[in-house]
Amino acid sequence: MIKLRADYVLTLNDKYEIIENGEVLFDEKIIAVGKDLDDSVPAEYLGKNSVIMPALINTHTHLEFSSNYTHLEYGDFMSWLNSVLEHREDLFHDCKSECYKSAIKEMKKSGVCAFGQISSSGNDLKYLKHSPLKVVYFNEIIGSNPAAVDMIFQDFLARIKESEEVQNDKFKVGLSIHSPYSVHPVLMRKVIEIAKAKNYPIQTHFMESKAERKWLEKGEGEFKIFFEKHFKNAKPLITPIEFIEQFKNTNTTFIHCVHANEEEMQKISEINGYVTHCPISNRLLNVGLLNLESVKNFSIPYNVATDGKSSNYSLNLFKEIRSALLMHTDLHPKYLAKDLIKAVTVNAAKALGLNNGSLEEGKDADIISFKLPNGVENLELLPLQIILHTEKVSRLYINGSEI
Repeated sequence: MIKLRADYVLTLNDKYEIIENGEVLFDEKIIAVGKDLDDSVPAEYLGKNSVIMPALINTHTHLEFSSNYTHLEYGDFMSWLNSVLEHREDLFHDCKSECYKSAIKEMKKSGVCAFGQISSSGNDLKYLKHSPLKVVYFNEIIGSNPAAVDMIFQDFLARIKESEEVQNDKFKVGLSIHSPYSVHPVLMRKVIEIAKAKNYPIQTHFMESKAERKWLEKGEGEFKIFFEKHFKNAKPLITPIEFIEQFKNTNTTFIHCVHANEEEMQKISEINGYVTHCPISNRLLNVGLLNLESVKNFSIPYNVATDGKSSNYSLNLFKEIRSALLMHTDLHPKYLAKDLIKAVTVNAAKALGLNNGSLEEGKDADIISFKLPNGVENLELLPLQIILHTEKVSRLYINGSEI
């Protein structure tokens, strides 16, 4: 057993309890959190202005693109998408073992204990199956050509089977339906049936751009030009509401939702869905900013993720939530900071179906510690000060072992 003591213990329990001069006792699981715990175990004090809190969870990444730095075009969603298609194979080819190790190292330094990886090819499995961090590996399906449905699905099943063979306590399987504009409804239903049968979490990109809405609602706009260029006779095959309804009785996270309207947010709430906010990605692709107040008004638990380096310059989750804090100028920073800390811990754990994200008895001992430059007199401001002054952590424990 290990017992750590810090000036501030941020529990992220239902009461958002912050314990001054608090302790955490753990082995693989958290045994107790509080003060003066179990005198038979000596406590290690982590130093002046030290903080202990749950490790961070990066719910949505595309590590296959981690070799990208200056290849892709930012500032416009469709220009970016076309540049992704142009450079995709080269970027995938250039990201081998050291590329994945570097990406994982960057997340680890910023206190990430677990991440959701969207895998479109399966080629990343050999690099991620022995990751020191926890992985929820989302096998992604993409394809809207009815003539190719059977072939796409058989390849998808083979990738699922391969990833299932390496499952362990740190590697879990999930499924991803790319988006409502890029996956045939027949494929959607088949994937959702598998998710229900095996209780796998699902992720899907939804309403990231204005172009997506114009295409799905009217069959017009920039996506019409895009599909005419790449696929003949393409047409929208499902409405946004019909798409959301497909995910009833699943654990589904809708990524981005920047242009989701109130009816769609209400439907996501009704099916108990989650929303992932990727603020830096949204800014670089110039698609707008998720209305976090609307998300909260519909009682949708949101989480924050970096997305991949195809649309970000960093996988540091503290940088991501700091960016969110500074972008959402209509929200009070003190209260937004509390929500953003929840978004990368307890909310993220629920979205990925993990037993961590808070410091409570029985949860996995996934813990980080670090020091602030000074003490914090008003504990209500601790989450804000953490976001402003933290980019890397001193210690990271996963399942009770220091990484």
